[in-house]
Formats: sequence, structure tokens, C-alpha cells
Amino acid sequence: MSVQQLEGSVIGGLLLNGANQNSFDVLNIVNESMFTVGLYRNLFKEIKQQALSKNIIDPVILSGKLTGQDSANMFESMKMCHSPANIIGYARMMKEDYQARKISQLIKKANNDINSSANADITKDIVKDLIKEFEMINTSSEELEPIHINDVLGSMFETLENRMNGIEKVINFSIPDLDKKIGGLEPSDYIILAARPSMGKTELALEAIKQMAMKGHGVLVFSLEMSASQLAQRQVASTGNIASGKFRNPADLEESDWGKISAGIGQMMNLPIWMVDISDLTIEKIRNVARRHKQKHPELAAIFIDYLGLIKLPKAERNDIAVGIVSSEIKSMAKELKTPVIALSQLSRKVEERPNKRPMNSDLRNSGDIEQDADLTIFIYRDEYYNKENSTQKGIAELIIGKARNGETGTVYMEFRNGHFYNTDQARASEIANSKSVNQNAKKAVF
Repeated sequence: MSVQQLEGSVIGGLLLNGANQNSFDVLNIVNESMFTVGLYRNLFKEIKQQALSKNIIDPVILSGKLTGQDSANMFESMKMCHSPANIIGYARMMKEDYQARKISQLIKKANNDINSSANADITKDIVKDLIKEFEMINTSSEELEPIHINDVLGSMFETLENRMNGIEKVINFSIPDLDKKIGGLEPSDYIILAARPSMGKTELALEAIKQMAMKGHGVLVFSLEMSASQLAQRQVASTGNIASGKFRNPADLEESDWGKISAGIGQMMNLPIWMVDISDLTIEKIRNVARRHKQKHPELAAIFIDYLGLIKLPKAERNDIAVGIVSSEIKSMAKELKTPVIALSQLSRKVEERPNKRPMNSDLRNSGDIEQDADLTIFIYRDEYYNKENSTQKGIAELIIGKARNGETGTVYMEFRNGHFYNTDQARASEIANSKSVNQNAKKAVF
């Protein structure tokens, strides 16, 4: 295979594979200076910029930036790649060929310099420089290529314009008041949604999943606790504002409920939601499933894991170290797949021991690494759970943003009715929550 055929196979493989993990590995193996064909060099530069800034590699979009024969030649390169699955092998062969050419040029130059050198000291310096050049070539054979800032900044205005015009969709929870505070989700975000048991973290996640999917975003759900059918039932129940418990006792369903269930099924049908409901999963299995799914469904926009504490831990000296490994692997998966990962988590029992039971970052269970790795932490608090008789916040849930790398911390309020979350008036809910605090302080003063 000639050098030009190798280069064409690499470019063709990138265009055929799209922005999958193999393509990103190739972007780390080769760089534009290794290409001898001008068109391939320019295509590689555009492909790299597109992949890093938008997480896509689309030949149709690239074709729009080419003129005349260059566009036709680009599509011809796709035919040159006989097996896109071997693209990493092609890239390594291309890099080895480049290194061989580079070494040959260095030897030739050094030979000419030695022949024209004035004395032995100059000759020694030439040999030393040659050895250094050889070492640099050898040590860079499997190193990652640093990314220049221009590769990321190049299409920033185009990205912003596309978002403004609705061409490129911003991923968020589709819970308006929450999204306003956190400013949407970045492709590599690792989000923790945490609460004590029975606070509604799975329900809130299901609402976010439904809203994301209804906007056309693909969602992959790893449910290590509930079956896929249970998750689907709860989403249908939420859509129809029906208490989830009625699904276990169909005799309790009212006549109007059947119509709501039918409408809910119709609303959920054909949404881009995929579920994996196998327990005892390791983080490696989760990552492999997610990687394959992303390759098959590039529209995948978010991954949910319910929940963090049920992932099978790797062997480690201590439990907190094992949990930390899992947490860092989840963050790494988000970066690799350029897909935000939302992991549900339990909170420490220490929450129950405080007078004010609103959660905070230090309550994250088992490992401080979770707080460190996460880009965003959201906690759920419902006062009526702890004060069933006396709570003045009945029907109100607090979403407490404990950490937000790209947004604001603070509290967002939602209505909690029939076991489901609904948007509510923030000013009114805040007034109720603050009045409760005042009443509590008054009681303390009296007694």
C-alpha cells in the first residue's frame, strides 16, 4: 500500500466511522503534518476541528467547505478504506511511514552537515543533535498529540449561531428553573443526583429522561435496581399524573385513569430511550455497553445510572478507594463519549442526625472523590418526608444545587404530587419555604 493510499484510507475511515472512539484514537496518533497529500492534510484539519468542537464527523458538512473536484475526491477517499474497523492500524502504519521518512531526512541532513563541518567539535554537536532527534521520534511513537487551542476555538461562533438558530440542540434537564441556574449540560459533564431513600431521585431522573427524549435527545438508562417495565410504568404514570402504586393494583384504577394510561403510552412510544436493567454490573461493562451504543446511535445525548451504589466495586484496599475508582471511571466515560452522565446516589445517614436535614456535598456516601469528580451535584429534599404532620411545605420539593462548575448553586423548587415532580412558581414556593424557617426560629425562641 502506497503512502497516498494509506493517507486516503485514514481519511476515508474517519469519514465512514464518524465520531466514535476509534476515530478519536486516530486523531491522537497522527497529525496534519504527517500527510503528504494537500487535500488529505486539509481534510484532516477540518475533521479534527469538527470532532473536537462538535463531537461529529460528517462528510456532507465537510463537503460544503470544499469546492469542485476536492469534494468528489473526498468521497472517493471513503472507497479507499476497505475496512473502517482497521483504521487504527492504518493510522499506525501511516505514522511509521512518516517516521521512516523523517529519519531518512535527518540522516541525509546530518551527513551533509558533517561533510561540511570545520572541525571535530562541530561534528560531535551534529551527532548529538541527531541522537536527540531520534529519541524524540521514538518517544512520540505512542504519545498523545496535544490539541492546539485553535482546533477548539475555530468553530465556536458557528456553534453559538447554530444553538441560537436551533440547528444544534443544547442538552439540559428540560426543567426550566433548574436549567436556568445550571446553564445546560456540557458533553463531558458528570452529574450526581443524590438524596436519602424515598425522596424521589429515580422519579426526578425519569422526568428528565422523558423531557430529554421528547426533544429528540437519545437517552441510555442503566437501571441496576428496577426493571425496564417498572421504569416504563412510572414514566407513563407521571405523564398521566397517576399514582405509581395504582399499577400494582389495577382494581384501584378509575375509569378516567385508563384513558390517561393510554395517552401516556402513546406519548412515550417511539421516544429514543434505551434501558439496561441488569444488576451486578461493573463500571467496565457499563462503559463497554455505552461505547457500543454510542457507535450505533450517535444521537445519544445523555446516560443515566440508577444508581451509583449498586455498581459492582473493583478490588481495592478500602471501600472508599473502590468507590473513588468507579467515580473517576464514570467521569472518564463522559469525556470519552462526549456525553453527559447522570449518576444517582444515596446520601450518608448522617443527614438524619442533623436538625436541618437538607443535604450538602459532604453527605455524599462512601467517598469524597464523588464530590471532587462531579461537575454538578443536585440534592433532593422534601420537608414533609420528615415532618408528615407539621410541615408547611407539603407538596414542595427542593432541588439543592451543591456544586456547579458552569452555573449557579442554590435551590430550585418543584411540586411533588402523586409521587411525581412538576414545575411550580419559584417565588411562591420560596416564600413558603422561608416562612417555615421563620416559624421554626420563633418556636425555638419561645421554648
